[in-house]
Amino acid sequence: MYLMKSIFRRPRGPILKTPPPCNDFRLSKGYLLVEVLVALALFGMAAVYLVDGAFVAARFARHMKDTREMEQDLLWARSQIFSEPDYEKISEGGDLETLTLGEIRWETEVELSSVLDVYKVSLRIEHDGSEEFGIEPGERESIIHLLRPTWSKHGDFASDRAELLNDKRDKIREIKEDRQR
Repeated sequence: MYLMKSIFRRPRGPILKTPPPCNDFRLSKGYLLVEVLVALALFGMAAVYLVDGAFVAARFARHMKDTREMEQDLLWARSQIFSEPDYEKISEGGDLETLTLGEIRWETEVELSSVLDVYKVSLRIEHDGSEEFGIEPGERESIIHLLRPTWSKHGDFASDRAELLNDKRDKIREIKEDRQR
């Protein structure tokens, strides 16, 4: 029992609140020159990557702006072309002047679809590009279906439309007969 008391006994005398003096030179005087150089090298590499990242982001943003303006011009040109109600003017093609793409040339191919008075129009646009906006010359193709009842009177589609109309009438008769049974 005496042994237990001696183990768990509190030491006598004052309790030191400050750590004992250190004999290690590095801990007592500051950082080593190697540590400072490594820290500066890491900071320099981080700065280089941050600046490079900022330039890449700015270049990407400028490219996206130019691409967006080109897409806006192409959408505007398509809307101008497809707003034309006259079949003759659509089938001839033509030229348009745009803000960022310069002059564009367009041509179309028109086909009758399987839906009455709906036409499949294939549009091909060629543009010169713009050095100012960094847009290279190119071409775009798009397909759109247009509802144009007035085009059915044109000679290119009159016989095909009449044949399609008869087919649709026959199909409707068949469906009616099937329902009556």
